[in-house]
Amino acid sequence: MATATVKQTMEPVHRRTLKSFRTLIVVVFLIGTMLPFAYALIRLNYVTGWTLWQAIFEFPHVYGGLEALRFTFLEAFASSLLTVVIGLPIAWFLSRYQWKRIRLLRAFLAVPFVTPAIVAAMGFLSLIRQDGFLTKIGIDLRLEEGVIGWFAEVSGWQHPGHFIALIIAHAWFNLSLMIRFVEPTLSSLDPAWEEQLSMLPGGKSRVSRLKNLWIPVIGPAVLCAASLSFLFSFTSFALVKWLAPTSHTLESLMAEAGSSAGIVGYRIDSSELIYSVAILQFLVLLLTLWITALLQKRYSERLSLLSEQGVRKHHGPPSRLAKFVIGLGVFFTVLPFISVLFSSFQVRKITDGSVEYVWTLEGWRNAWGGDLSTMGVGEAMSNSIIYALCTLLVALPLGWILASTIFKLEQSGWSKSSKLLDLACMLPLAISALMVGLGVLLGGLRWYPEMFSWFLLPVYPHVLLTVPFVVRVMLPAYHSLDPAYTEQCQMLNLSPLRSWYHGTLMFLRGPAVVSGSLTLAFSLGEFGASWLLVRSGNWDTLSIVVDQLMSRPNFDPLIHPTAMAAATMLMMLTFFLFLFAERFRAHDQRSGF
Repeated sequence: MATATVKQTMEPVHRRTLKSFRTLIVVVFLIGTMLPFAYALIRLNYVTGWTLWQAIFEFPHVYGGLEALRFTFLEAFASSLLTVVIGLPIAWFLSRYQWKRIRLLRAFLAVPFVTPAIVAAMGFLSLIRQDGFLTKIGIDLRLEEGVIGWFAEVSGWQHPGHFIALIIAHAWFNLSLMIRFVEPTLSSLDPAWEEQLSMLPGGKSRVSRLKNLWIPVIGPAVLCAASLSFLFSFTSFALVKWLAPTSHTLESLMAEAGSSAGIVGYRIDSSELIYSVAILQFLVLLLTLWITALLQKRYSERLSLLSEQGVRKHHGPPSRLAKFVIGLGVFFTVLPFISVLFSSFQVRKITDGSVEYVWTLEGWRNAWGGDLSTMGVGEAMSNSIIYALCTLLVALPLGWILASTIFKLEQSGWSKSSKLLDLACMLPLAISALMVGLGVLLGGLRWYPEMFSWFLLPVYPHVLLTVPFVVRVMLPAYHSLDPAYTEQCQMLNLSPLRSWYHGTLMFLRGPAVVSGSLTLAFSLGEFGASWLLVRSGNWDTLSIVVDQLMSRPNFDPLIHPTAMAAATMLMMLTFFLFLFAERFRAHDQRSGF
């Protein structure tokens, strides 16, 4: 009897301790998220002498600002539209039929999203180079000759080939968003809905069925994927840098001026540019995240869903058109990977004025030896893996606790607080990776210059930029938990730790592996913050080495294959991580990632 009384008194203490711990984690995350950005703004305010409002109103006068803003909106809207045009038919046919090896198909179609941006840039560069696949079939997007050159001359549009290459690369990169959002709904939607509607006056034609069924059912999912595609295209840096070198987005404009910003009395124009652009970009991305959150709320509302296997069995084997569309989708997905791999073995040779490509391992030897870069790919890969593992050790538990806190707030009736915290967890996506890097750089130089001798410095921005993805994977997993298991653990009088282990952890192992693998993949491929921070230190990641190699003068024929060999190593790392994660992903997770 005494033992039971002690247990009853200790339980509230345990809950209060847990609540205090969750609050502490939330506060630490929010401070850690906003601190680099806030310090960068404070520093830029001090250097420029501008207030926050002045920086906004002075934006039209900063050099290249309006032009970069126009181009950023244009390419982000065009990329989102192309993502829907390409991704929606693929998601539709993938969800409607019984496909053999469906997990493998999903993995191939979704892998671009976790592919490092620098690898994607190298893949499309190799496709549009002089001897690339697209140039061979008469589409010259790099030098803009032939049809593209004629179009540029007729329309007066400068460098349309670069723009086309960029939005195709963005659509390729964001393809999995459309599949992740649309396919789970379609593949488990009751087929009787469509059959019943076709017998009613409002469902006799395809247009009426589209209006009365498909737009209400999958419209929010499509818009949600499109808005996220807009967000990721808006903050694109590596793809813009290499595929559209004559144009600037807001992100690439900040990158160009970032190394000289925040220094008192030096290049004040750079600080003014960064200050204005960063605030405007933050406001646009914050608005995009808010719209995405509203769309996700509508998307996550449950419909009358059935077993996926039953729905697929009802629709039967795929039609010829479905096989053709999915085949084209897989080809579109793997083509840049194959191009990178093949380019790593090809070296340009000029014989009697004619250019030919010979197969050789020289590019791989140079990549491992580090003859053309600051270090070999082996050392750079070890740096990348160390950063990724350290990021995993911090980001996974942090994101897990944040997702758990959001879920607990929802369960306790604090819906507004849970929504605010959910939006706050996405804030790192609204803050430019370059601004995170710049804040760390300026803060370190100001308060603790010895920080730049610390090997693990890049882990901080990596954690900030990967936590939102952990939250987005773990939160739907919490919603799918059956509370009956926790209640049974309590009835068995298990300790709080054992109750959590048997009632929660055992059912979240799959999502935890998925979010952990995604964290590793995103950390391995992170480019923006690393590009600004690592260059100020003595270490390089694999993505930085690829960028270094491609930045060298291209008269050396070994430059291109060496860079492609380094990109292939990074590609293989992230690809196998993603395939491993897909084995643990439950298909009914509606996270979009």
